[in-house]
Amino acid sequence: MTPWSDKRSQDGCRDCGAFFLDVVGLFDRDRVQVRWSDSPRPTNPQIESVIEAAWAEQTRLADEQGRRLYNGRLCRVINCQTEGPVLQLTLGEVSYKEFVGTNLTNAQLRYVHGPDVLANPLGVSAAVVTSDGYVLLGRRSNKVFADPGLVHPVGGTVDPPAKAGLIPDPFQAMTDELHQELALPADAVRCIVCLGVVRAKRVVQPEMIFEVCVDGGVEAIRAGAANAPDAFEHDELVAVRDHPAAVVTYIEKNYSQLTAVALATLLLHGQRHWGMGWLATARGYLRDVI
Repeated sequence: MTPWSDKRSQDGCRDCGAFFLDVVGLFDRDRVQVRWSDSPRPTNPQIESVIEAAWAEQTRLADEQGRRLYNGRLCRVINCQTEGPVLQLTLGEVSYKEFVGTNLTNAQLRYVHGPDVLANPLGVSAAVVTSDGYVLLGRRSNKVFADPGLVHPVGGTVDPPAKAGLIPDPFQAMTDELHQELALPADAVRCIVCLGVVRAKRVVQPEMIFEVCVDGGVEAIRAGAANAPDAFEHDELVAVRDHPAAVVTYIEKNYSQLTAVALATLLLHGQRHWGMGWLATARGYLRDVI
């Protein structure tokens, strides 16, 4: 029995309760290969009608609630696999509107039309490890569209290249998010590594989980983040002590406030530093909440 559970979904990934674990490992920039494809997302008139209806409804709700919603360009995950120690990603283009109309509000479309009809934009999220021994997450504000009020990692999505022939860089996307949300300059990042790829069960959106070690303690980062370009995305920065027992205790006490991606981020970070034994013990202890 693996510490993550032997239960598998139909596509062979590990079922980890709140999320699916597609890939787990340790991938630095040299061990992530990205390919670009111009292949369009498979669709049909029925699916497009569903997307249009969902977009109209979510736009109406966003306007009523004063939240931001716009139809930007995203990178769609066409394929994700490992080849030895290398994580291989094939990406194409998709829109935020397609994401809202498929993964976000109608993920069940995959059961009728197949998984490829979903937008599946590539997200990036990080366990931000401070120099004074904490893991930083953010509590999302009511000004954001998805998961307001919940604790979620610093992160975002990977955008398509601005010019033809260029290849998206998830590591750069993650570094950019650190600047946008925390006002951290690139030279404040001491190390950055991808720990795996997960999908929250509700939206099944692929998310690369990173660990990012940064210069600066919690209070200094909080002070700087107040002036970040996207400071509005968080009501607060949540600091979890970077200790095996403290992480388990935090999850136990705050599980209902965590997004599935936040849970996955803490567990993958813990597995890297405290081993599979810690993970097995943690999941056993947290059986009633996970």
